[in-house]
Amino acid sequence: MIVDKLPPRIQYAYWFQAFNAVSWQICLGSPLILFARELGAPAVVLGLLAGLAPLTSVLQLLVAPYAERIGYRRLMVSGWTARVITLMVLVALPLMVDVLSPAVVIAATVGVIFLFTTLRGIAMCAWLPWITAIVPRSLRGFYLSRDRAFISLASVAALAVSGLFLFDHRGMAPYSIVFGLGFLGGVVSLYFLNRIPEPPLLRREQVERTQTRAGAGWGALLRSPGFAQLVLFSATAQVVVLSSGAFVTVFAREEVRLSDGAILWATAASSLVGAVALALLRNRIDALGSRPFLGLVFLWWVAYDALWLALALSPTRSPLLAIATLSIAGFFGSIYDLALTRLLMNTVGDQPETTRYFALHSVIVSLLNGVAPMLWGAVLDWARSVQVGVADLLLNGYSLFFALQGILLIGVFWSLLRVHEPNAASTRQVLRGAIEQAPRELKRRFQLRR
Repeated sequence: MIVDKLPPRIQYAYWFQAFNAVSWQICLGSPLILFARELGAPAVVLGLLAGLAPLTSVLQLLVAPYAERIGYRRLMVSGWTARVITLMVLVALPLMVDVLSPAVVIAATVGVIFLFTTLRGIAMCAWLPWITAIVPRSLRGFYLSRDRAFISLASVAALAVSGLFLFDHRGMAPYSIVFGLGFLGGVVSLYFLNRIPEPPLLRREQVERTQTRAGAGWGALLRSPGFAQLVLFSATAQVVVLSSGAFVTVFAREEVRLSDGAILWATAASSLVGAVALALLRNRIDALGSRPFLGLVFLWWVAYDALWLALALSPTRSPLLAIATLSIAGFFGSIYDLALTRLLMNTVGDQPETTRYFALHSVIVSLLNGVAPMLWGAVLDWARSVQVGVADLLLNGYSLFFALQGILLIGVFWSLLRVHEPNAASTRQVLRGAIEQAPRELKRRFQLRR
């Protein structure tokens, strides 16, 4: 019996992901949104900043048919090196506020992030095909759980340190320091990227067949069994749930009155509990399948939206409830990312046009996710002046925002029902197993300590 093993030097992939996470968590995440808001950027601009990364991912469609010919390593290293260089400008921008008007700095920030995400969009189509080629099918869930754990723990460190600099800060210099940490994280990530194992070499005739099939049309890929249904679900989830993160951050800051540092520490706690979720799933997801855990995540999304709606409707908004909700979200966010990525890898990873499948999925989902934050931002700007009475409740801008999200979750549930995975357990089985096993596990650990 042949036992699959992870390739040697795979630890470099983990470390690349960790330091890369430090870079994007700072330069595309909450610190960037908070910096733009500090400059007075409206919600539409915040939506644009949140949406640039997914929008520019469409460039994958231009590069994906030639990724094998260019080489996964060459494509990734070239794109990521140029991407890191652009962050030097972002580091300087907070220091330019005394020289340039806030509007000019906001425009320059948008320009830098556009260039940064464009370079990312060109290169990123090589990453998942590279990893799929070197990680055996039976170990992809195990690999991804470790991979995401490194990302989560690196995010904890990045956000905790960022929160320390931005907690009750004065002036813009702390933002420059934080963006500098993101730049350094990107530089270190390049060291590890260059040491990841090479994927198996494709024979010349295989590459030529891939080039020939690339002209057959992208639509033909959507007829592959299971792929279209997975695209539909992930796209719907991105638009309805995952595209609203920037506005949840703004709500916590402006309505719940959390400080910038408190928000970043809550986000860091979210990454920490996400690492716990990954540890729990490491030896389970390959056996149970991805789909039951996607069902578990959907149940959380319902509760998550209800909690934010309750906060928006409450006259006394509890900071502790907001921090707890932001923190717990990381547990289920990590489960979603792990389960979806594993299911995608196993659905299309053995197809001849692997790179094109990954690129098409990423582009469809990302375009919708790029448009959605701008639309949500426009809706929120409009809803600020609207009040709607429902029974004894008065719905204002944010409560209307969260109520609409709750309604749209029906569409997410419908798309989830269409996703199939052979030999996977059900969500009910996973929940029942967790409820039955948890007391026994706690009892066993208590006895061991005694």
